Amino acid sequence: MDKSNRKSVGVMGNFLALPFSFVTGCLVGLLAPVAALAAIVGGIYLLTRKVPFLSHTWPDDEGGQHLSLKLMPPDQAQAAFVREKERISADLSTMSAEIKSLVEQTKAKSSLSEED
Repeated sequence: MDKSNRKSVGVMGNFLALPFSFVTGCLVGLLAPVAALAAIVGGIYLLTRKVPFLSHTWPDDEGGQHLSLKLMPPDQAQAAFVREKERISADLSTMSAEIKSLVEQTKAKSSLSEED
């Protein structure tokens, strides 16, 4: 390889190193927290034979909503996950219906204002 080819390969290598470093940083930034949480849950399971479960506590007398962390056997955690998933999906479907009605109202208002 002559000197000009080596120089162009070096410039190209430096040019491609920037996106590669960016993508590597993004992947590590996304995977590192997930790996840390998996290690924490795995450590708790090894010590207690229970898994941590984060559940939503509905409004209390003061009107506040809280999250609670409970240790429970894996089979109970799966059942609790299904219950929480159903509860959250019901809330999301209600919210989705409200958003759709607002969008339809906005479209109707904009079409009326365009006609005027």
